[in-house]
Amino acid sequence: MIAFAGTLMEQIGRGKNNNLFEYFNAGMAITVPDTKEPMPPHYHSIVGQKLLYVDWIKMFGLEVQCPRCPTGTLLNDRTNFSKNKILFPIFDLDGPPAWAMVQSMVCRCCRIRLHANTDEVICQLPAYARTCYPVESKYALPNKNSHVGRIATQSFDLLMPTYGNGDLCSRLLYNAINRSYLERTENYYACHKAQSSKAQSSQSIEPHVAKDGTFVVTYPLLGDNIRDTYDQACSNKNNPWFLSDHERHAREIQSVGATLVFAQDHTHEVTKNYFQKKRMGANALWDVATETGEIACAVLVPSTQTRHFSHAARQLANRKNFTPTVMYSDTWPAKTGYWESLFGNRDPELQLQGRLGLFHYIQRITKTMKKKHCDHYLAVNSLLKAIYRYNEDDYEKLLCALKNGTLSTTKYSEDEIIDLKNTKVFRQRYGKYLRKEIRPPMAIKTDVG
Repeated sequence: MIAFAGTLMEQIGRGKNNNLFEYFNAGMAITVPDTKEPMPPHYHSIVGQKLLYVDWIKMFGLEVQCPRCPTGTLLNDRTNFSKNKILFPIFDLDGPPAWAMVQSMVCRCCRIRLHANTDEVICQLPAYARTCYPVESKYALPNKNSHVGRIATQSFDLLMPTYGNGDLCSRLLYNAINRSYLERTENYYACHKAQSSKAQSSQSIEPHVAKDGTFVVTYPLLGDNIRDTYDQACSNKNNPWFLSDHERHAREIQSVGATLVFAQDHTHEVTKNYFQKKRMGANALWDVATETGEIACAVLVPSTQTRHFSHAARQLANRKNFTPTVMYSDTWPAKTGYWESLFGNRDPELQLQGRLGLFHYIQRITKTMKKKHCDHYLAVNSLLKAIYRYNEDDYEKLLCALKNGTLSTTKYSEDEIIDLKNTKVFRQRYGKYLRKEIRPPMAIKTDVG
């Protein structure tokens, strides 16, 4: 690719006029062309790769403002290729990296030097020019030896918040390069074999280029580096709207309100994704969910004690759009006085009523029962039937699906469904399809008694 870039710049320099757009006719990139004839292995190894010429002034005629001083503009100095004969790699999920000749720009006022592919420069460009560089502005971090392409980072934005698996993201980048090398090697030898059979000659084939050191000279980021890059990108304000993802997500959560019901609880599974959580003191996460399924608050706490989430709870109660009338908690009626004092300054019609969640209500009863007793399951099943019933529409659709075999390849008869209902497998397997409706209080007392 360095040889290709050198030949290209010689051709551009030989032209009487500026013939830059004859080669870079697709935004700022040129693709190494393919030929129908057998190619030397070095040329065959770069067919389809892209070379970018990152120069906003020459390619788009833009006047780039200096991000450090309000009156200065950036002027071109020289590229990394013209000075040091090096190219800047951009890794993505579609094969080998793209390579960029990046212009170094200097402000005419403050004399600061910036590269044309950094976040401070890219974020202020118009969309038609900014999208030609295949890297999101928040990931175009300065002082980096490489960038990660837009397709890859869009996938990372989905994987990292939930799983935090930087090693998997790194393997995806490595796998894209390795897979491309295998395909190129196979195509190279297959093409020469076909040409040799047509010519009916047994000419020696020059070996394809080696993978490490020739086809691959720069390697993608490792898992720890990807995690660090993702954290920096989430806190980076250099994007078209000048608001980092971290601040945007925080404001979205802070704008969630509730008018009917909210549930508060502690969860420990979330903290498993945190790096060095013991040093951070993150033992659990206190979260609040509303009737719409949105999360209204989520804070890391060192323990499940009320004093550790009290500040967040008070800030939640101060929201003007947060006026629920019912609160579900797994510890109710513990800390009843605290919650009454927190919401006690409201209108009497909006006084908060505490409720124990259905799951925890059942658990408080079943935990006192002997599991090894011969009638344990019958007692639990009778208790559940007395407390709640399934929604009729959901229950009817489930029975039809079991008979038709739409949920699985097995079609159940009526007798088999009756036997299945008498086992805990029915609740574990099909409970997620059924909405539960709590029965009236007097009916529960009568059936349980």
